[in-house]
Amino acid sequence: MFRGKAELTNPETAERVGSLTETCADDGTCHVRIMLEPPITLSDTAFLAITSDKGTVIEVAAENGGPTEICEFHGKSKSGCLPDASAVSLVRSPGGQLSTLLIVLGQGTIRSE
Repeated sequence: MFRGKAELTNPETAERVGSLTETCADDGTCHVRIMLEPPITLSDTAFLAITSDKGTVIEVAAENGGPTEICEFHGKSKSGCLPDASAVSLVRSPGGQLSTLLIVLGQGTIRSE
């Protein structure tokens, strides 16, 4: 079993924006939890995602298109377990026709816990 953690910081200001923890089971499944500081409000089709060089790890969207304050999100990783020293990014997209526009809110590196 592998447990990793990454502190996510704004690449422009170096301010902390949150943290990521991952728990990887021996069967290859991985559960990820992201805590945001401060919370981020999403609306319409906007979404937040954690990405790595393997692609999207996990994402969250506004609930029913209405304003939704996101303090944390968690679930099963779409990319499997990310090894020690993996780079991750917290990105935001406005969604809709601009869903490929990804704004980097935070970056970090996974370290063994």
